[in-house]
Amino acid sequence: MKRLVLIQPHPPGNVGEENVSVLNQMPVNLAYLKALTPPDWEVDIIDETQEAVLSADGKSPLFERADLVGISAMTHQSTRAYEIAQVCRDNGMPVVLGGVHITAYPEEAANFGDSVAVREGFSVWPQIVADFERGQMKRFYDGGLNNLGDLEGVYPDREFLRQKYGYRYTATVATAGCPYHCDFCFVPLFQGRKYRERPVEDILNELEAIKGHYRGMIWTDENFFGHSRISHERTLALYKGMAERKLNQNWFGFTSINIHEDQEVLHWMAESGSVGMLIGFESIDPQALKNMNKGFNANVEKSVGYKKAIDNIRKNGLAIWATMIFGTDTDRPETFDRVADFILENEIDIMTCGLATPFPGTKLYDRLMAEGRIFRNNYPHDWQYYTAHHLLYTLKSMSLDELIESFENIYDRLYSTEALRERFRKSRARLQNENAALFAFRVNLDWQNVYKHIIENLKVLRESGDYERALSRVKPNPAFIPTSKPVQIAR
Repeated sequence: MKRLVLIQPHPPGNVGEENVSVLNQMPVNLAYLKALTPPDWEVDIIDETQEAVLSADGKSPLFERADLVGISAMTHQSTRAYEIAQVCRDNGMPVVLGGVHITAYPEEAANFGDSVAVREGFSVWPQIVADFERGQMKRFYDGGLNNLGDLEGVYPDREFLRQKYGYRYTATVATAGCPYHCDFCFVPLFQGRKYRERPVEDILNELEAIKGHYRGMIWTDENFFGHSRISHERTLALYKGMAERKLNQNWFGFTSINIHEDQEVLHWMAESGSVGMLIGFESIDPQALKNMNKGFNANVEKSVGYKKAIDNIRKNGLAIWATMIFGTDTDRPETFDRVADFILENEIDIMTCGLATPFPGTKLYDRLMAEGRIFRNNYPHDWQYYTAHHLLYTLKSMSLDELIESFENIYDRLYSTEALRERFRKSRARLQNENAALFAFRVNLDWQNVYKHIIENLKVLRESGDYERALSRVKPNPAFIPTSKPVQIAR
């Protein structure tokens, strides 16, 4: 029997979203590949947030020898992915690389793997395995963008991962793609701009199969609510179906502030077990939103006001998890105070944040590279810093000292233990939903440590002198070739 090992890499010592309990979930993408692998293969999955893949000296694999190794990586994981791939190949194990970062840089990845798969792996994985068995595995594969109905009846092998690692949380895919053009977002590169949806009945059947196995679930969709009337009808059918089948699953997902308009969907979200939703506010500065090409947020503020929109959501007992981006070209120290005021005045239950990160393939990356401002550019080594918790480029409107002081002020106002307890009391009173309030409190407590790590990263950067040296070198780079275009891979 041939043996396959699928790996989710994790940079050693990294502190980030995976340190938030509800986000530390099983790698469902690899569980899908396990389910799609022929039954005459023995398949193992290794999640490096749970156990290391390599020996302490980085020279030997810690797992039993495999006939084939598959590694999926986001940008911040790619440095580690390449390290693992090199060790596996040195030990005679061929490697297939895939994932978001590999889709952006297939030629780079080809230096470290025997085969590279871009875009959606589920559609091309059976072919990769079959080609390997024939000794004819290709250098490049393109999974394309697919009709999610093709997955009907195919469910990830969650039970294997639950038994191996004891995950308390899981994730489910309902949709893919996003029609928006936010300048910092890599989703259109990997998932396309067409919004694609799985059949509702298939999703409900999948949820029925995992009922009672997990404390909570996340929709992995970038916007579970959707972007049209058809999406509204699909969302309504899904949450009504969950409630009617009594699936009793605490869940949350990602969406836009526009959901405030749909009280019918919000009602059935609450009935189906939702504890709340993550909304990408990103900034409360209209100019920053315009620069990000996220003007639809500013439109909500102009039309009904954030306060009314937030109240419309929270009156259903649903917690609001707001995300913010700091370090944009319009940010000044007072920006941080305004954000803290906004969170406290609107009694937003959770606020997580990161530094603006120019992910490869985005317009933000192209612009900052052309301006000569990205100083973490020793690739592939420096990809490990692309976590949204490191400063990667020179600031335009504030100094590094001002940035550090501003982050510390936010901590005092929003993340000190006393501040978190007060916010919890307000969430519990306002939401009248104990599950949602406790969920928000747990996330805030976890993020308290992540936030401290962001501040520490900034201080380490200051002490290294790298930022001051970068400031002295900034100059436009007219020869830079943009990467924000459809993936092109050599055949």
